[in-house]
Amino acid sequence: MFSFSRGSDRAFFPMTQTSSFSTLGISPEVLEAIEVLGFDTPSAIQEQAIPAAIGGSDIVGLSHTGSGKTLAFAIPALECIDPDERAVQVLALCPTRELAVQICREVDKLALFMDGVSAVPIYGGSSFRPQLDALRRGVQFVVGTPGRVMDLMESGALRLDHLRMLILDEADEMLDMGFLEDIERIAEAMPETKQTLFFSATMSPEINRLVSRFMKDPIQISIERPTLTVPTIEQVYYEVVFSSRIEVLSRLLDTGKIKMGLVFSNTKKVVDDIVDGLTARGYAVDRLHGDMPQIMRERVMDSFRKGSLRLLVATDIAARGLDVDDVDAVVNFELPRDPEDYVHRIGRTARAGRKGKAITFVGRRDFSLMSRIERFIGVKLTPEPVLTAVQVDQLRTESLVDDILERLTPDAVLPEELKDVEASPEALATALFELLKARTHREVQPIPEDKPARRTRRVQQPGDEAESPQKGDSWTHDGDTVTLFMNGGKMIGLRPKDIAGLFYNTVEMEKGTVGDIRIFGKHSLIEVDASVAPRLLDALATATICGYEVNVREDKGIPEYSADSPRPPRRSGGGFRGGYRGDRDRNDRGGFRGGRSGFRSERGDRGNDRFRRNDRKKRF
Repeated sequence: MFSFSRGSDRAFFPMTQTSSFSTLGISPEVLEAIEVLGFDTPSAIQEQAIPAAIGGSDIVGLSHTGSGKTLAFAIPALECIDPDERAVQVLALCPTRELAVQICREVDKLALFMDGVSAVPIYGGSSFRPQLDALRRGVQFVVGTPGRVMDLMESGALRLDHLRMLILDEADEMLDMGFLEDIERIAEAMPETKQTLFFSATMSPEINRLVSRFMKDPIQISIERPTLTVPTIEQVYYEVVFSSRIEVLSRLLDTGKIKMGLVFSNTKKVVDDIVDGLTARGYAVDRLHGDMPQIMRERVMDSFRKGSLRLLVATDIAARGLDVDDVDAVVNFELPRDPEDYVHRIGRTARAGRKGKAITFVGRRDFSLMSRIERFIGVKLTPEPVLTAVQVDQLRTESLVDDILERLTPDAVLPEELKDVEASPEALATALFELLKARTHREVQPIPEDKPARRTRRVQQPGDEAESPQKGDSWTHDGDTVTLFMNGGKMIGLRPKDIAGLFYNTVEMEKGTVGDIRIFGKHSLIEVDASVAPRLLDALATATICGYEVNVREDKGIPEYSADSPRPPRRSGGGFRGGYRGDRDRNDRGGFRGGRSGFRSERGDRGNDRFRRNDRKKRF
């Protein structure tokens, strides 16, 4: 169901849809582009938002990812543009550069038959020059991340005097990432006559305040979340230890269970390890993560779309905006720590009416997290046994035979090079077959899962309480975590988000790299992934947080307080589990804003300032 309201009056409508976009008040030029794109029926959010926005109303659209909201705001935005005016008339803000590029692609497609209308994405992590050149040439539609938009506004390169429409896409994500102040400053700089379209999955108090401050009598449209996963996706899991996963993935590739796949990991380090391991085994695979320059990221994504790569290995953030119809399988090399990320991951298969498969690798400590994901999506994952070496060899041989049979022709003759060989056709065929097998079949590596009687997943009995995540459940690296000690706690007003903000803004890390944060009276204990601990210790040997200088070092475990804390603190303070959400450009300025006076590391970086050189992910 969706709800449709203006002001305080709310009404509910059945989710019926019109038979065509032609009834929504769309111009012939845009309708022609929609027809070329192959869209027949508007989605619920499109059916309600498009005519209201074309009519000039401010819109608050509450809808989930994948509901068609891009067209819901892009079509009205194009309708309000004057093609003869070479000034920015529409500004769309979004949380990530990948999403900015994706929106621009959709806008360009919709503007196919609108002469003189152009759009440009602007985002951090790439050169200013091409973006400045595009703005100087004159564009009507700008899509950007808040930090880069602020930079260009302050430099005078981006002028909004003629702005007619402001769009906020994934507003809740932008606020989670600390963009509130930037969004407010951008909105304050715009003409009061502008129209505002606001799209979000949730309606938080902060969003309500933005709506009240910057929108005029908005129409609110709420779309009920549908089933989170589609029935055409087969969801299975393999219970494997972490060290076996590259071999298990190789066996799935060898046997044709994955033809073109996306592999997801939680950290850049594991992405690199997967790619290096698979490349050494001869597979066509590449990576996508935040350490790559933008031009390289675009080149890799283009290769994957064209089918030059069999596998693309990526982090969740890096894969945003990647949309490829031919992906037949998604592999969760590690379980995501947020159930919504699982939904986003597997939603990249079974596109355009096709079937797809979601394959998840789990360790013994992952079942609690997997149960939480299952409850969230309302579907139980099906266990599958790891293919044995014998099964792999048999399936590869069957596949090879099928390939040979497809090439058989009734008029085939013996190649000239073999006519003088003194052997029967049967002997030749046997020798060639064995030679082909030897050259094409990778040697299967032994793994612990090959041994019989491995432990299987606990079967939850009716009435059992759901397992609660224990410390470390969301960490897929067995024992690969480090606890850090900070000589500051409740007495200086520290909160979990203060510490998380300091860590994530000082060292580039993936979402979920920081785990439990326990704050005591005079000190705090922070669990982090072991792969980033040395960098954190180096960067935060001396740092400033909430106006106080603190030291961070590796915790020795006993005692739980140091000379800086003469008395053992009471074990109070809420445990904080990692999972701050966000992805942003290093040049973007949303960042963490939780401290009383910000924070400064030994290097002099302020946590809420711009980082000019590269693309920093704010992952909390």
